[in-house]
Amino acid sequence: MILIKVLLIILGIYFIGKTIIRGLISWFLGDTVKKMDDKIRQQQEEIKRQKKKTEGQVTVNYQPKQSKNFGKDDGDYVDFEEVR
Repeated sequence: MILIKVLLIILGIYFIGKTIIRGLISWFLGDTVKKMDDKIRQQQEEIKRQKKKTEGQVTVNYQPKQSKNFGKDDGDYVDFEEVR
């Protein structure tokens, strides 16, 4: 009889704790998820606006080339010959 009471108490604590923890997690993360969702929606709207271009409008995205600086100790040049 005592064993049944102990098991019922343990199960009750488990289910009540599980419910409370789920509620707390959703309460803490609810605002964060909502903010992230709003941010993603804004980014998607901005991308859609950028894709809608008027006819004849030209956009150039320039990225300067990075110089390739090699030192003397960076390796040797090996001439490649194709062997058949």
